[in-house]
Amino acid sequence: MKTPLVFSTSPRGDETARHIAQLLGVPVHLCGAGRGDAAPLVNSAYAARTPIVGVCAAGVLIRLLGELGDRASEPAVVAVSADGKMAVPLLGSHRGANALARWIADGFKGTAGITSSSDTLYDFSLEDPPPGYVVANPDAVRPLMAALLKGEKLKVEGLSGWLELAGYPVSAAGSQLLRLTENPAPGPGLLVHPKTIVIGIGATSKATTDEVVSLVRSSLAQACIANHAVAALATIESHAKTAAIVEAAEAFGVPLRVFTRREIDRERKRLATPSETVDAATGLAGVCEAAALKAGTLLLAKQVAGNVTCALGKADTPIDVGRFGRAVG
Repeated sequence: MKTPLVFSTSPRGDETARHIAQLLGVPVHLCGAGRGDAAPLVNSAYAARTPIVGVCAAGVLIRLLGELGDRASEPAVVAVSADGKMAVPLLGSHRGANALARWIADGFKGTAGITSSSDTLYDFSLEDPPPGYVVANPDAVRPLMAALLKGEKLKVEGLSGWLELAGYPVSAAGSQLLRLTENPAPGPGLLVHPKTIVIGIGATSKATTDEVVSLVRSSLAQACIANHAVAALATIESHAKTAAIVEAAEAFGVPLRVFTRREIDRERKRLATPSETVDAATGLAGVCEAAALKAGTLLLAKQVAGNVTCALGKADTPIDVGRFGRAVG
């Protein structure tokens, strides 16, 4: 999410606006009579598709927005009461507004005025799935949701418990197909990728970013894995500052997680391609497969290209990256 615009239009809402801005780590803009003009701020933020949080009446924020653009690209816009007890998503409900309104309401022990039908029927909309899931073809969401609202049922290829717990009508005979898979192959229905894949990386000091990125891409293609199914890159902690690995993680938009030497060595007996040469030189039979195995099972054994090795591991369910290895830095 882009850095939100947070503002108030009267002194009564200043304290609430300051608190929201502080929690979000963004500046606060105090507007209204005798103070700054909110209109240019709101117009600029809307044009840049930046989330907007206005501590003011919903009608005031609507008038500040003026003429609206394409619905498909509108940002999250939330109006918050002066005491913070009511947060109402006005635009972009499934592009973060509903989640932002709930977060604000929870912080003030208030209420989020959610009005979108899918969010009142189910715990979440498929336009905004929970962490660990990514919709690959978002254009397919609205037709599917419309069918469900008319009484149709969901047929799920893959694990469906997370959908059933959210209230979705799942049936083996359902007419609306949802495919839950790491495979990027196009097909019918809504395609959702669970983030279950870990890319284990090993490298020498001569490795370049291009080498790592190229090998990762070829490994994912070989295993038929979508980029969006990747939860993290993983390696040994001694590589935590290796520029090629750090930059490769940034290139794929995933976190880099590291494991200690002892944690890597614990996977020794599960390695598919242990290296006697590396073991004799370093005391470790392999790094990339061991790091990948931290996900659960080895999906693709060690691949080698130049100064880099790569392996893919897979978990049964989406990986909570915050509890997987350790962050760098």
